[in-house]
Amino acid sequence: MCLPPHRETAEAGQKLYGPLADHLSGLLNEKVVYQHPGNWRKYKKEMQKGSYDIVFDGSHFAAWRMENKQAKAAVKLPGGLSFVLVARKELKLTDKKQLIGRKVCTLPSPNLGAMTVYSMYPNQMSQPVFTFNKGGFKKVAKKLLAGKCDAAIMRKSFFAKKMPQDQRDKLNVLETSKPYVNQGVTLNARIPAAKRKLIIKSLTKGEGKNAALPLLKRFSGKAKAFVVADTKEYGELNLLKKNNMFGW
Repeated sequence: MCLPPHRETAEAGQKLYGPLADHLSGLLNEKVVYQHPGNWRKYKKEMQKGSYDIVFDGSHFAAWRMENKQAKAAVKLPGGLSFVLVARKELKLTDKKQLIGRKVCTLPSPNLGAMTVYSMYPNQMSQPVFTFNKGGFKKVAKKLLAGKCDAAIMRKSFFAKKMPQDQRDKLNVLETSKPYVNQGVTLNARIPAAKRKLIIKSLTKGEGKNAALPLLKRFSGKAKAFVVADTKEYGELNLLKKNNMFGW
């Protein structure tokens, strides 16, 4: 009943999400279990079928479920997410259009950063050559600085706070995305409204805050609780629909 994307092994996921599933079981008076999706293909299939009741993942997935499966926004991590498209300064590029036909490093789809950079080039005949890299934005930055690609998409917070100044000085920011809603929890439409309210209250103000601490620490640093999410925030975030060639 409770499922996150496959970013961890099943064992690591149980440690991260298990306490929350146990708490929700008591709160709702019915069994809530953590289910590891195994791989992206299975996760995508089951999400498209509407198999999962409680899901924690990125806002673009949430927006897709809201539009296609009538899922309800529940809670989200504090703050937002935005991305920067950066190019090696030595190339003297000043506009994202100059990247058409050039190599752009990105994490594989359906990462939100990847979906963001795809959205910057809606014409499939006039796009960069996307080069996919695993291992997080640190690996993406390493490839970029080594000259393996001409530009890259990365989290704005990573670029501004985790990259050393001497590395940032070698890059130009060509585009900054709008802020996106942070990762959060959506609930299947079949969960009654009364139980949705219990979940939201518990995760923002009640005992659910403690059960969610491993999750909050992993994805939001110093956050002590989720905050209430509003379905209206997700109106323009169904990037999976806009980028079906890459992400769906």
